[in-house]
Amino acid sequence: MYIFRWAVIAVVYTTLSVSGCGYFPSEMSIPGKVPAKRPPPHARITGKPHVVSCATPARGFPSISFDDVFTFTENPRQPFRESSSLPPHFDVVGYVWGAERCTPAAFCSSGDYYQLLGRGPSGDFQTWISTPQYPRITIQSPCAKRLQVGQGYRFSFSDGQLVGFSPD
Repeated sequence: MYIFRWAVIAVVYTTLSVSGCGYFPSEMSIPGKVPAKRPPPHARITGKPHVVSCATPARGFPSISFDDVFTFTENPRQPFRESSSLPPHFDVVGYVWGAERCTPAAFCSSGDYYQLLGRGPSGDFQTWISTPQYPRITIQSPCAKRLQVGQGYRFSFSDGQLVGFSPD
């Protein structure tokens, strides 16, 4: 009698554990209902790529002020944007404000990202570093040994690409 009871329990247990929940995926979907879309991918940083060797100095293009690179808006979500009237080739003096190291998972083959600001720390590096609301240019460069945070450089841009830089 005990053997029969154990055999029934074993069969029931095996049947329940092998059969799953008993529903096919097609039975779980509601006919006529469109499945929800996947969420959009995370925003990626885009920067002006550095397309020449790290040893290439600034080209000596006509220099413009850092503020002339931008058009200021009244929109609090985007207080500035790149000006549409930029010349195709120009130099600008900027300070490296911060760097974000490129990781292999980020799919960035052109180097690390750097933020450029129009003015330096003026002796107050801590306050300057924590105020990112100023207009800034993002570049992508493999020159981590030559670009130092807090240092000023003359950057040459040609058709939206970084084509050289020199210490200011």
